[in-house]
Amino acid sequence: MSNQLNNIIPEWILRRLPYNHYNIDVNGKNMHIMEKGKGKPIVFVHGNPMWGYLYKKVLDQLDNVSARLIVPDLIGFGFSDKIKINEHSLEAHTEWMSNFFKTIKEDSVGLVIHDWGGMIGVAGAMRAGKKIDGLVVMNTSLTAPKDGFNPTWFHGLSQAPIISDLLFRIFHFPQSYLKLFEGIPNSYSKKDLKSYKYPFRKFKDNIGPLALARMVPNNMNHPSVPIEKEVEEFLKLYKGPAEIVWGMNDSVMWKLRRRTERLLPQAKTVKTDAGHFIQQETPEKVVESIKKIFKLTSK
Repeated sequence: MSNQLNNIIPEWILRRLPYNHYNIDVNGKNMHIMEKGKGKPIVFVHGNPMWGYLYKKVLDQLDNVSARLIVPDLIGFGFSDKIKINEHSLEAHTEWMSNFFKTIKEDSVGLVIHDWGGMIGVAGAMRAGKKIDGLVVMNTSLTAPKDGFNPTWFHGLSQAPIISDLLFRIFHFPQSYLKLFEGIPNSYSKKDLKSYKYPFRKFKDNIGPLALARMVPNNMNHPSVPIEKEVEEFLKLYKGPAEIVWGMNDSVMWKLRRRTERLLPQAKTVKTDAGHFIQQETPEKVVESIKKIFKLTSK
């Protein structure tokens, strides 16, 4: 294990994540990367309110496979640079992710995506000119809203003045309440919960979850909509291998499964009893899909 970040990441977290850790520069921001293995690149993109730790159980089960497993922390999350709320936008995250993808020398990449990692991951790969040679998709939105849509309760809450700041910044919602989003009880150990919260423990560092919640459109004029339309149109033409792994007890994105299935008709759907964070609750199902889609073999 190599680690260029000893002054930032505590040893107890590094022991739980025994991978290579390093930073790259993306338009003047430091993006933290975890990496494991060698071979064809597969990029794992987390969403809100998580960081790369979300893929720990998945990576732990992908030992000695013929692939380079790369897990970036979104800017504002995990051990990447923290930024101001007005610096967060889907356009900015797409550009940062595009710069990340440009550091991968191969022309094609595999994507494992979840939550906001879906839009940001696909949009970033598109902008970097990468060919996507496989998709494993988990509880995410990959389509733009349509006229007359209603935002989810979670995203509507994020737009409420004062209340949203109190909940997200003072009471650390939703990081301190992850068990509320479980489909399978007792999926989080105390060390898991501590690890998820650690990068956001300081008030000045915990703006990301609120910012990404507000990035979800609440009307058709929202600045996220144009890129969401681009991603949807791109994926309508995508004919490569894909598999959907869905947590059927997701209280936030439960309506989006069928929309995702229509967008990717070639994809089989693996239904699980998990809530929103499938990687934490049923990592073995995610691993099975990754091995299948990317034809991974043990070295």
